[in-house]
Amino acid sequence: MKPFNRWFRKEEQTAPRSERRAAPGLSAYHSIGPAPNGPTAKQDEIGNISSTGVYLLTDERWPPGTVVSLTLQKTGPPEASSERRITLPAKAVRWGNDGVGLSFALPTEMDRELWESLLDCSPETVEPDDVVREFRLAEAIAFLTRICPAAEEKVRALLFGGISNIRALSAVEIALQAELMLAALPDAEEMCALPRLVVRILEDGSWANDKLIQHMWSGLLATSCTKDKTDESEKLFVDVFSQLAATHVHVLAAGCQRAEKSVSEDGSVCALPLLCRREDIIKTTGWHDLARVERDLEHMTELGLLEKSVKSTSFLALNEANITPTPLALELYARCNGHRGTAQDFYGAFHEANDPAVNER
Repeated sequence: MKPFNRWFRKEEQTAPRSERRAAPGLSAYHSIGPAPNGPTAKQDEIGNISSTGVYLLTDERWPPGTVVSLTLQKTGPPEASSERRITLPAKAVRWGNDGVGLSFALPTEMDRELWESLLDCSPETVEPDDVVREFRLAEAIAFLTRICPAAEEKVRALLFGGISNIRALSAVEIALQAELMLAALPDAEEMCALPRLVVRILEDGSWANDKLIQHMWSGLLATSCTKDKTDESEKLFVDVFSQLAATHVHVLAAGCQRAEKSVSEDGSVCALPLLCRREDIIKTTGWHDLARVERDLEHMTELGLLEKSVKSTSFLALNEANITPTPLALELYARCNGHRGTAQDFYGAFHEANDPAVNER
């Protein structure tokens, strides 16, 4: 893997060029249809790619000006991991004998200069994984710059050498998931986040390689974006979530999902007592060390995320543990899923459908 800071050094770039490079093994999925059961996805190879567009080897002939959603990835079945694909809008501009030339319809904030160093390092071809990774990084920076222009310099410093390549990939994933969460809101373009919260979320969240934890960091980043430029209400939740390890997060998710809820007269949501069998706790946390499990549960209680147990007997001597989430935990979990309304709204909707964010360990 090439280091990010070798690929992207904005101050060293020359004027943008649109040099084409072959990209063997790189393809794009796009929708075709209509079909009896709705549009279906078709994969076509990419003949060449530049910083401004692609030439797609396809029998499709979209009229010039047609905007097509392209999902770039390595040739093969659809990638299950979002880190190995990127979806971008592109506009058809010309036809050829064997395909269609399309121009990327990228956000104005996306820095096209970031692509030139990759093309310069590749005299003839570029690797599919490199192309996808470059686009994802460029899109993440564009999003972060939009929601917090004041943090652009710190974000660039963080992603271009401030953290390891692996952590940078995780930070990019968090940013792009947050962008998707915000995209569903009608006033998303008017929302912004405080610089210290953005940088804190990227720094702390970049350690996560667990998909559930990345998703929850994304939720916190999305809900930190508001129309009020002085809103610091999210700081409490970021502070608490930063003190959780993977085992804590999975217990938090399990408790908030499984516990029955009650709504008080003022509309606040509380969880009814939830006892979890020892074997279920072990499965949830992944730990067979019961002493460690007990310490993890005590830590969550000290943080105010689990209700204090009325039993004084150690978990080591019991066949079950109290993992009843507190109102703080319920609110944290809702925000970690990108929810902005009341906890009552979130948990009412949650019990009507399965939560797609929670995966098996």
